Amino acid sequence: MRTMKNVQRRSAVLVLSASLAAIPTAAPAFEGIDTLPWPSAGAFPAYPREEDRPTDFWFEAGARREDNALRVENGAQADTITRLGAGIRNETRVVGRQRVRLEARGDYYKYNRFSDLDNFAYSLLGNWLWELGNQLSGSVLVGYDRRQVDIAETLVNRLDTVKTARAAATAGYLITPRFRLTGGLEAARADRSEARETETRAASIIVGADYVSPLANTIGLEYRSTNGEAPFDVVVGTTLVSNDYRERELSLVVRYALGTQLRTGLRLGHTTRDYDQITQRDFDGTTGTASIEWLPGNKTILGFEAYRLPRSVIDIAASHVLVKGVAFGPRWAVTNQVVLSARFVRERRVFEGDPALVAGATLQDELVSLIRFAVGWEPQRRWQLGLGLDRGERESNIAGRDYQYTAVTGNIAYKW
Repeated sequence: MRTMKNVQRRSAVLVLSASLAAIPTAAPAFEGIDTLPWPSAGAFPAYPREEDRPTDFWFEAGARREDNALRVENGAQADTITRLGAGIRNETRVVGRQRVRLEARGDYYKYNRFSDLDNFAYSLLGNWLWELGNQLSGSVLVGYDRRQVDIAETLVNRLDTVKTARAAATAGYLITPRFRLTGGLEAARADRSEARETETRAASIIVGADYVSPLANTIGLEYRSTNGEAPFDVVVGTTLVSNDYRERELSLVVRYALGTQLRTGLRLGHTTRDYDQITQRDFDGTTGTASIEWLPGNKTILGFEAYRLPRSVIDIAASHVLVKGVAFGPRWAVTNQVVLSARFVRERRVFEGDPALVAGATLQDELVSLIRFAVGWEPQRRWQLGLGLDRGERESNIAGRDYQYTAVTGNIAYKW
């Protein structure tokens, strides 16, 4: 029953993973270093994680040299970006089985050449993991963060930030040891106002049911209904157009592990998105995500991902972009102190939700590619040194949006 209980707890919060639990904790510029799978953190079976402590904190400093910091087409905008950051994470058992997780992080980014982009980013997260008896459990989550808008969308030396607030509640109930009902509520609000006034709001209801095998593999159905609002209408010609929408998704959700060597996840379904105005940009089609992790040895992980979904990205616009992509990421723990990782991403973005299409605008179609390598070294306990190399490019059918860049990143962190 305890194993089943752990499965129930994990699955009850899975509805948060796509839009809430992934609250940004670092700028994409340092992502290659920040996502290194450290052996000391238990990322590889060969090196089990040290016993968890109730509180962790860290300090770090890093620098990144880019040959095209503004992602412009001519590629002649080199700069060095430095980062100073700190954070704290605490998990406490409060009463009985009730647990609370609290996280806070802050990072200051300094641009040597484009000083107008200097900014302070932060994130706050609170999560209450609750249980009632042996059948009912769930979570309540709230979060808030501030970050810089993706510079590949602004293409100028001008600070633009996004502030995002999130809240969610989930619950899972084991009707029998093999059959579970799940449900959840989510709400999010994103505000971009410093350079371009944009705001989006979304509220979702999620219900599902799944079967849990004796080995904790699951298969089930999930239905999600979302209402989205964008209070600031966009101008198309001489008309103000609303970006409010209703989205419905029904998906098959599978999570399967073949021993300790193979882990897979599949979410495959059908999504419709209907806008209040200009229905020509509505979306109706197959969507989903798939992931595979293969461990050919206890020190090596090979990961593959594929996805197709309509995504609202406030960095781009208040409407949606159809995103289709694949990614491959091998990771290798050379020793208990040295780790290597790589990531290859190819993603196509089609701006099907652009309201300007009805006025005869060109359908924006872009292909983004990324190759990333990173190495991490823990010379002593609690000290982490990281070095990364990125090579990225974008091909667009819109003039002025093509770019290429190469960047080298270094970081040193102390984690207690």
